[in-house]
Amino acid sequence: MEVRRRRCAGLALFAWIASVPTLSGWSPEGHRIVALAAQKHLSENAKRRVTYLLGENVGISDVATWADEIVAERPETEAWHSITIPPGAERVDLARDCPLGDCITSRIRDCVGIVRLAIRPRSEIVDSFKMLVSLVADMHQPMLNGYPPAHSKAASLVELEGNEMPLVEAWESGLIRQLGSEEEVLERVRQRISEAETERWMSGTYRDWTWETHRVAVDNVYPTIRNADEITVLQGETLAQASEVLVDQLAKSAIRLAYVLDVTWP
Repeated sequence: MEVRRRRCAGLALFAWIASVPTLSGWSPEGHRIVALAAQKHLSENAKRRVTYLLGENVGISDVATWADEIVAERPETEAWHSITIPPGAERVDLARDCPLGDCITSRIRDCVGIVRLAIRPRSEIVDSFKMLVSLVADMHQPMLNGYPPAHSKAASLVELEGNEMPLVEAWESGLIRQLGSEEEVLERVRQRISEAETERWMSGTYRDWTWETHRVAVDNVYPTIRNADEITVLQGETLAQASEVLVDQLAKSAIRLAYVLDVTWP
């Protein structure tokens, strides 16, 4: 990893904060990769239920970006994609970290309940299903499960393949792009799944998965930034390690999305 002095850092940071007020989760490519990888691991009953809700020849990858696309018209959903956990915490405490019930961990639980019970109007069930597809993926995006903004390094600038961007953008889309095309990254994710102990990934609760992703942010993402007043160049071993973590998180997203849908429709 190489670090160099940032020029006009204050202006760059101000411009980013003004243009991107919130974290936005995986990029559209990331969401589609997760959904396409998950599709192959759905049970037959889950596949039938997806077809029932979405129609023939429509898969979960076709609705994977829906939740991000509706934020402008439904701004109340913006907070649903993330959770922040304070430094020094030893676990997820929803009374502390999600007092209004509008964080990703609580909203996944709510969406599962609506989809499973199927007693709401059909349009609400379909919307909850599409939201669920997105939220389970975003639960594994480290920057959406990190520290509160005042303690995180999400706005710190990094350089990736000659392009400067905030750390959060690198983890939303930059690292995915540098791995290759959508098809190439999907193949890497599928290969990682084939090598993994996926049964272990499926154990635990939503809180456990949230805490696990928080620790990825704390242990693997934030430490790449040595000094928030400098531009960190992601290259060499640092870039290789970040890429491996990214593929792991996408693979876990896919397996756990399939698992959530399978147990929602046993």
